[in-house]
Amino acid sequence: MLSKTKLMMILSGVVALIPVAIYLFLYSKMPDRVPIHYDGNMADRFVSKSSLEVVLQSGLGCLGFIIMKLLQFLLQKAFIQSSNEHSAALSRTWNIAILVVTVVFAGISSYTFIRMV
Repeated sequence: MLSKTKLMMILSGVVALIPVAIYLFLYSKMPDRVPIHYDGNMADRFVSKSSLEVVLQSGLGCLGFIIMKLLQFLLQKAFIQSSNEHSAALSRTWNIAILVVTVVFAGISSYTFIRMV
């Protein structure tokens, strides 16, 4: 059986990949030029739907996940936990934070792709 930590990381990884799946699914439905920047409610910059900027935007969820895992790793190396109980609570908190940041980044990316169609 999977531990809660592994389950949270799998869930975070799946959430991080949702914008990539949405981009691939909606690609054929997108116009050739899509809005990439808005000034208020008005789009003020357009790029090709296959441009690097749009492809990178699909990776925002992955970027959020990677940044949080890297930050967790670096902080764990910098601060050695004094007790197992404290370490377990800190690990649960990090797992939730990783999931929240991943959901936010993936949500932003997914929302923009849905608006492009």
